[in-house]
Amino acid sequence: MKRIQTLFFLLLIIPFGQLKAQVEIDGYLHDYETATVDEKIALFFLFSSELTSHYNDSILYYAKDLQEEGLKNNREDAIALANWGLAPYLQKNSLFEQTTNKLNSALKYYSKVRNDTMVSSCYNILGNTFYLQGKVNLAEAYYEKSAKIVENIEDIRHRMVPLYNLARVYVQQGKYEEAKKNLDVYFVYLKDYDLELSMKSANAYGLLGQLYLDQQNYPKAIESYTHSMEVGLTVGNMKTVANGYTNMAIVEFYTENYDRSEQYFRLALSYRIKDNNLFYISEGYYNLGDYFYGIGKLDSALTNYQLSVDVAKEGNNLLFQKDGLVQISSIYDSLKKHEEHVLVLKQIVDIQEELSKQRFSEEFKALKMSYEQSYNEAISIGGMREQELETKVGAIESVFNNWLVISVLCFLGFMTFIFLLKRSKNK
Repeated sequence: MKRIQTLFFLLLIIPFGQLKAQVEIDGYLHDYETATVDEKIALFFLFSSELTSHYNDSILYYAKDLQEEGLKNNREDAIALANWGLAPYLQKNSLFEQTTNKLNSALKYYSKVRNDTMVSSCYNILGNTFYLQGKVNLAEAYYEKSAKIVENIEDIRHRMVPLYNLARVYVQQGKYEEAKKNLDVYFVYLKDYDLELSMKSANAYGLLGQLYLDQQNYPKAIESYTHSMEVGLTVGNMKTVANGYTNMAIVEFYTENYDRSEQYFRLALSYRIKDNNLFYISEGYYNLGDYFYGIGKLDSALTNYQLSVDVAKEGNNLLFQKDGLVQISSIYDSLKKHEEHVLVLKQIVDIQEELSKQRFSEEFKALKMSYEQSYNEAISIGGMREQELETKVGAIESVFNNWLVISVLCFLGFMTFIFLLKRSKNK
């Protein structure tokens, strides 16, 4: 067990960028298939978050495989890591109770072996879980736990994760001074580690823009969003550039600079089209629909909402189809176009049925996986405890048997001594 702990601690110490540069995600997955248990643990740690973010439910296969390796080889570290890796997938599917159960299971092991880095990570994911449920105070409590755990960790990067997450919470709670203080520390960290031109920096400037927007400090909000967009453009992330333009469009809308707002919304859409992601293209048309709806140009709003629905249909995105149709329905209702309104309502009902089936299928798949893992883990722990008990009983029996042999020998030795003593006296 110590050998594996050493490997895992070393893995966490190696700079993540260096590890990432060695092989791409496909290389990790290829290596995993023929890897030893130790290697699978290391590889799973590297690719699990990327898999959850970009490869739909592929994480289920690897989490199940790693758990099976752990159960087969009595490797608690593998089981704990499988739980940790599965938690974000369950969270992504809004299975928050199952997410919490998996993380608490992982926490037991990582607390036992005093792996502060992984304990902190579990607390962070728990914080994210409650944040997504709108339970901001609970999220804050877990982020603070994470921050406390990593206070004494030498690598500053681990301390920055809860610090940034707490800034997000503070912005939502309206604690702008505390949020700004955390972000100032975060920007110093980005500068010291040459991360000013990175997605972390782009996201941080986006959050700062949200802070200023909430405070109605529109010039500062524009400045922050512009910086976020420029960083995104530099690192070649079209989504971040589009988000920057979208946020700037919203600020201009609030300040009633409608022409400029429209220009920014159109620029955001053009970058989404350039990125060729149907999900975000649909969102871009939807945002333009909202813009025209907001200034009372209902025909233009209808056109853009319909374009959003069409693109969502092409990308099999039921949720965006429904959202666009709901807005179209609202416009037809306000224009007293009853026939069109009824037709759209029927489409919404059909899509809602499909959406419910899809969501049930995804949730069922995730729940089934979660249940199977929990069941297997419970059985395994029962087996492990039985083995431990047998070992203890064996040890006790061994001690008892040894004690019995020693006692008999001592008794025989004592009797021999008495016999020899009596014999000596008779002489």
